[in-house]
Amino acid sequence: MKELVQRTMRCPLEELAATVTVRTDPDGYPSRRHLDVTACSLRPSTSWVPSVRRAYFTDLAPLTSYICDVAANSCHSQEVACAKRCLRVLNAAEPGAAEPVRCTSGVSDGLELARQTLSPTVMRPLWFYGL
Repeated sequence: MKELVQRTMRCPLEELAATVTVRTDPDGYPSRRHLDVTACSLRPSTSWVPSVRRAYFTDLAPLTSYICDVAANSCHSQEVACAKRCLRVLNAAEPGAAEPVRCTSGVSDGLELARQTLSPTVMRPLWFYGL
């Protein structure tokens, strides 16, 4: 069951106070509880007016166009237009987000411990070059 929750935080991109509405999974693992940003006070939803649809008279010798449909209302974007780095901050701030480091076999656990504690960006050279 997904819930919408409002949080007030400092935006990691603009360093300003922001109120965000976040889709959360209350039963999920703490470091992955916040799933998506649905609204942000710093990034209001963008609106646009759809383009006018044109049609053509088929029975006239030079094709002549006419306006077929005009949209009276503007459309609003459902997505927040930013990198959504605040999700990482919110997930890291959840109580119990840090999982305990565990060993697998007791022998040659270095790479497994590195995988559990380091980011994938740091792990990639370790795997590629066998360090």
